[in-house]
Amino acid sequence: MTDRESLVAAWSAKDRTRAVLPADRALIDASATIRALIIDLVLSGGPEDELYDAAATLGRLVAQRGGSPTLASVTLDHAADVLDARSAPWLVPARAAVAEGFAATLVEAAELQAMRTWEFPRCAVPLGEAGLAICAGHPSDDDELLAAWAARVAKAAALAGVRRAVLSGGERACAALVDALGVAGIEVNIAPKPR
Repeated sequence: MTDRESLVAAWSAKDRTRAVLPADRALIDASATIRALIIDLVLSGGPEDELYDAAATLGRLVAQRGGSPTLASVTLDHAADVLDARSAPWLVPARAAVAEGFAATLVEAAELQAMRTWEFPRCAVPLGEAGLAICAGHPSDDDELLAAWAARVAKAAALAGVRRAVLSGGERACAALVDALGVAGIEVNIAPKPR
C-alpha cells in the first residue's frame, strides 16, 4: 500500500466513525478517487483552486449519493487529521468548498423537482369537450427551459386529444405555451387577469 493509499484509507476510516446514514458508508467507499486527488493536491502543494474544486466535487458527491450533512461537514477535518494539517491555511476554504458543493447540489435537485411538478398532466385540469385549463406557473425564467417545457406540455396535450386550452399564470410561461400550443394546432385563450 502506498503512502497515498494508506492516507486515503485512514481518512475513510475516520469518516466511517461519523457516518450516520447507510448512504454515508457506501459513499465513503465510492469516493476513493476524489479523496486520493485531494491528498495528492495537498501533499504536492498543488494549485489551491484545484484543491478547492476537488473539495467541492467531494461535497457534490456526498449530496448526489444521499450522504448526510454531518459527513459533509466533518470529512475535510478528518483529511487534515490524517495529514497532520489541522492548522493548514487550505483547511477552512476547502471545508467551505465541500459545504458549498453539497448545498449547491441539494438546491439544484430541489429546483429540478420543482420544475418537474409543472409537467403535463400536473399543470392541467380537463374542461371536457377536448378542452383543458393549464396553469402556467413554471418557476423558471430561462426562455429556453420554458420553451422546452411548453413544447412537452403541448405535445402531451395534443396526444391526449386536446383542441382548446385556457391559460393562466406567468407572462413568460404563458407566452411559451401560446407558441407551443399554436404549433400543435390547439386553440388558446388567456384567462383574464383578476382585478
